[in-house]
Parts: sequence; structure tokens; C-alpha cells
Amino acid sequence: MYGAFFPIMTRSSTADKAVFPVIPMNRNPVDVLQEIYRLYDAQLEAVDVACRKYCADCCTTNVTMTRLEGELMTAVAGKNRIADLLPRGACEKMPRYQPVLSTNAYVEACRTDDPLPDDPSGAHTGVCPFLKDSACTLYEIRPFGCRCMISTRKCSQNGYAEIDDLTLTLNTVFLQFIEHIDQKGFSGNLIDVLIHLSTNAGRIPDECRVTPNRPIPALMVPPHHRDRLAGVIGRLNRLAAHV
Repeated sequence: MYGAFFPIMTRSSTADKAVFPVIPMNRNPVDVLQEIYRLYDAQLEAVDVACRKYCADCCTTNVTMTRLEGELMTAVAGKNRIADLLPRGACEKMPRYQPVLSTNAYVEACRTDDPLPDDPSGAHTGVCPFLKDSACTLYEIRPFGCRCMISTRKCSQNGYAEIDDLTLTLNTVFLQFIEHIDQKGFSGNLIDVLIHLSTNAGRIPDECRVTPNRPIPALMVPPHHRDRLAGVIGRLNRLAAHV
């Protein structure tokens, strides 16, 4: 298993430095998050993605995200609009996946061979509350959990998404960095994170669980993917170093 991990810091090439100029220190984390989204979109240009508008098979309540992603959503859409789109009693009533560990906490547990906690929530599935007529009402500010849920074939053809191993590794690396730039925040199901951000702390239901974020302990990249992802990891390092 240890062969799948390597340190976070990598050396950017001279070409990368020419294309990506020096980034000012202490940038707004939300701005950095949006740059990470754009960087991911650029990586997908080489992938033959079958996903199109109104293809909503993967638009479920099992999406997870960080606090920072939720702050972007509430800042752009507004807390009132988010609250209007979420069903009343969503915390108590909506079936959804609630992670016990964040992505980086999971990687750390795997890296150190610590026992993984049981996941009592399973993978209960409901329809995303932001879906209307099979289209996302918040598409431009959707979290990374939605952005990376892609398929090279229509999911309706065989009942599941098809994605190659390299893109799965790429997705994991981006998830790790998105959590890394929000180390003082938390992660959880999209519904739980948004309710935490839009509700007074004393009124958040017990069912609305989140988990603390962690810095990257190591990147979960198999040896045979390291060279192919070295460039994008270098760019992510540069972005994360200036938050």
C-alpha cells in the first residue's frame, strides 16, 4: 500500500512557471478554489466525457464537499435562495451519504495502517434538491463532488459511470487539495454543510453531521501515475501554498 503514497511537494517545471506566474501570498481561499476548479476543467479537455445537460443520473444527495465550497455557493447564490431550495427538515428527512472521515483523514488512516471506522450511513440515495427538470439550478457553482462525477459512457446504458484509473487518481488528488486549502473548516454531505453555514449553531439538528478537515498527509497516487500527474500536482502546490 505504501507505494501508492508520495510527499505533497513536487518541483514545477520551467514551462509551468512560464505559464503560471508567481501567485501573490495570502490570496482569498475562495478565489483559489475557483482556480482549482478551472484547472480541473482544463484537465478534462483531454477526456471524452459523455455527460451532457439533462443527464442527471448521478445528481443525487450523496455529494460531499468542504465548508469553503459551501461558502462559495452561499456567497454567489445567497443564503436565502439556498434555504428555499432545500426541503424543510432536510437534515432529518433526506436520505444521503454522510462520511465519517474526510478525504485526507482517510488517506492518513490508510497510510499509517490505522483501523478505519465503520460507515453507518451506507450509501442512501435521494434526488439532489438543486435539480429541476433534470438540470442543475446551481451548475456554475456546483462543488467538486459534482464536477468530478463524470463518465465516458452514458450511465443510463449500463447503470453506472465508467471512468479510467488515471482520472480517478486525478480526482482524488484534487479532492485532497480542495480540503487542504480549508484546513480549519469541515467536510460532509452537501446538505449538511449548507445547513451548517446557513443556520445558527445552536439550532443545527444532531442529524446534520460534518467531519473536520485535515492537511494533506501524502498524495494518494500510484507509482505508474506519478509522472503523468507531476505537472498538475505542481500547479496545485503553487495554488495551495499561497492561501
